[in-house]
Amino acid sequence: MRKTQMVTDRELEIMKILWARGQASVRDVQEDLNKDSGPVAYSTVQTLLNIMEDKKGLVRHVVEGRTFIYHPKKSSERTIRELTRKFVDRVFDGALDRVMVALFDSKPPTPEDLDRLRTMIDDAQRQSSLVAAGHAEETPEEA
Repeated sequence: MRKTQMVTDRELEIMKILWARGQASVRDVQEDLNKDSGPVAYSTVQTLLNIMEDKKGLVRHVVEGRTFIYHPKKSSERTIRELTRKFVDRVFDGALDRVMVALFDSKPPTPEDLDRLRTMIDDAQRQSSLVAAGHAEETPEEA
């Protein structure tokens, strides 16, 4: 199985379009990009989608008539989780505390953010305890 590679900003824009639409032709993607971020050539979108399929394994296509229809290979949640894990490992050597310091330095959390983070930490701690005790269930994506 191919590991998810880091994506460029433009590739991420394309992925967001595909996740929102479910599927799209090169023309559909081009039109959405043109609306959101300015002019981009059809051939550029086609090249990016080819790279995203052949080299990065992010998308796949089916042929309908003479049109290639692209689909994301994984859900946005799974892809974002994989990209985040790779980023944390690459930039922070896997140190979650360093990630949090960098995040807090870049954007101070609101009291609501801190409440949500405390809840997430509590949930993660409970899950970690279950895993340590051998009682955790695999999620369908991990199976």
